[in-house]
Amino acid sequence: MQDDPKYDFKAPEENIRKWSPKKWENQAFQGVSPFDFAMRQKNEEKKRKEREREAKARMYNYQSKGVASLEEANAKKVNAENEKAKQAARQMKEDAKQVNMAAAGFGVEQAARNADHKRDLEWKATKRNEKEALKDINMAAAGFGVEQAARNADHKRDLAWKETKRNEKEALKDVNMAAAGFGVEQASRNADHKRDLAWKETKRNEKEALKDVNMAAAGFGVEQASRNADHKRDLAWKETKRNEKEALKDVNMAAAGFGVEQASRNADHEREKAWKDAKRQEKEKAKEFDMARALFQ
Repeated sequence: MQDDPKYDFKAPEENIRKWSPKKWENQAFQGVSPFDFAMRQKNEEKKRKEREREAKARMYNYQSKGVASLEEANAKKVNAENEKAKQAARQMKEDAKQVNMAAAGFGVEQAARNADHKRDLEWKATKRNEKEALKDINMAAAGFGVEQAARNADHKRDLAWKETKRNEKEALKDVNMAAAGFGVEQASRNADHKRDLAWKETKRNEKEALKDVNMAAAGFGVEQASRNADHKRDLAWKETKRNEKEALKDVNMAAAGFGVEQASRNADHEREKAWKDAKRQEKEKAKEFDMARALFQ
């Protein structure tokens, strides 16, 4: 690594970050506004300073070329080694141009390729012979062996089944389904229809019989009797309440004292008055007590 010029000493002017405009800056700021004009002037100034710096660096390098630096010596050494490797590669290519690969046969690889080629030719010839032999075989006459025999048997069974179905359809064309009554199914439907007609007739008779019944006179039976009893009880309860209200109109609640409740309130009032009187007497006695004299005695 110590001979690598990448990590060797560099002149100060080479370590300066070189300014270059970005890709988008060449197409940017092309308008006529003062801002675009100022940005173009700024970029032009940067380009001018960069050209000036490069010119000074080239002048400095030209004036100081009299003394070979360690960087140049290392670069020459590396370039010499690289040149030797490149020259060897070029010589190898030149030598390879003089070699006849077809005559040399590529050694073992060419022998293997020749063997593969022979096997491929033999296989292709065999396949061609097989195809030629098959051209004269009549597959329809041969019947494809076991497969054709199975197909023939399936075909015969299919024809027999189709013939049976056609005969069944022909036989059914002369059958009068309406007269036959669909067998058991029709008989079941007829029985259901008769029961339905009988049920409808019964319902119609019930409705006709109920048309002449006077529900108001009949009193709805047990239900009406229950409603009448409830109505009588309701009337009796209302009459009782009206009598109670009439009797209470003449009662003087203030004179009666509300009974037990008024007596309880009177007792509570007497206890409260006695308690308040006791508290007032305690406060009167406390007014005559000298707290200062009591504390220092």
